[in-house]
Amino acid sequence: MHLPSRAATVALYIAAIVGPCSAQEWTETSIIQKFLDQNPMAREARARVAIAQAEARGRILYANPSFNYTREGAGLTEFFQAEQAIPINGRLKLLRQAGDSALRATEAEGAFDIWQARASLRLAFYEVLAAQERQAVYATGLKEIEDVIRVLRDREREGEGSKFDRLRTERERAELLAELGLVQAETELVRSRMLAFLPADIQIASVSGAIETPLGALPAAEMVRRALGAREDYRAEQRRLEQFRLEERAADRLKIPEPVLNAGFKRADIGQNRIANGGVVSITIPLPLFNKGQAEVARYSAEQERISARLQILTQRIRAAVEGTVRALNVRVQARDRYRQELADSGPELIKIATVAYQEGEIGILQLLDAYRSQRQAQLRMLDIQAAVKEAQIELERVVGEELGK
Repeated sequence: MHLPSRAATVALYIAAIVGPCSAQEWTETSIIQKFLDQNPMAREARARVAIAQAEARGRILYANPSFNYTREGAGLTEFFQAEQAIPINGRLKLLRQAGDSALRATEAEGAFDIWQARASLRLAFYEVLAAQERQAVYATGLKEIEDVIRVLRDREREGEGSKFDRLRTERERAELLAELGLVQAETELVRSRMLAFLPADIQIASVSGAIETPLGALPAAEMVRRALGAREDYRAEQRRLEQFRLEERAADRLKIPEPVLNAGFKRADIGQNRIANGGVVSITIPLPLFNKGQAEVARYSAEQERISARLQILTQRIRAAVEGTVRALNVRVQARDRYRQELADSGPELIKIATVAYQEGEIGILQLLDAYRSQRQAQLRMLDIQAAVKEAQIELERVVGEELGK
């Protein structure tokens, strides 16, 4: 491949990176808002709440009244009666409170599912952003190498340069082009993971934002406390425990019988072709001899024991997850700060010194290319560390249940 065509190839690669930046860019805030507005997970969570609400309402309805008509054939005797159970044992009030707890538990479960998906979307977003930053580093490296090749061509044409230097530098450019191609492929993969959370008609050429996070070291005990107060799944289990306590109390009220009131009107033939009319009132009291709600009480008592155990397990898992994630975040923050300090001491001067030394003949082309490569690798390493810190931050926010900046 001749130099002009190679230069054109490099220009096309750089244009492929820089070009999308002029199109519409998506920030973390705009992508999350699009997710919350149009993602079917929100509709599914609302539907679950509606189902729980309908079930709760169905359990607290009064029993339907009944109407009875009786006609006796031996003489004219007719009864017109209505029957209604009278809820006096307080079960409906307890069931209403239990339904409210179940509704809040369902809302918390839906909110937790959305929070988990939101954290996964944020991770995918910053993976795309980091991949774009890597492309930019390689694009800058390509431009630098292309500038060196141009100088070497001029020197070779004038008889002052080495053909080996030019060929070795062109080989370096080929390696960069290959690395850039791999990074572009990785960008497409992580972009597809991000788009999986968004509507199908959304097209995202590039994202914009800052991958750097200002977080410093965080205390694990404070994060655990915040998690136990903010985690929606923990709150859902607490609501379930409250629900089953109320369900047990409501089941225990079955031993208090609810009377059935019967009232109506009677017409009867009393002889001599005379019809007499009168009222009829009766009351039925069921005797709770066999079913006193003992089975339901035992069931809901066991449910409370199960939920209490789940809360204990969840508390242990939250504490372990938060403490482990905090330690990982703190280690990554320290590594970031330390590496940034080391780059600040040696990075900016490296390329200048190597370039001057090569021009003066003190070092060869391999040492110059090594200087460019070392600087590029340092930038990529810094980017990887920043991405790791951001990933740890999002994972910590996932397990804590809220954003750390709030």
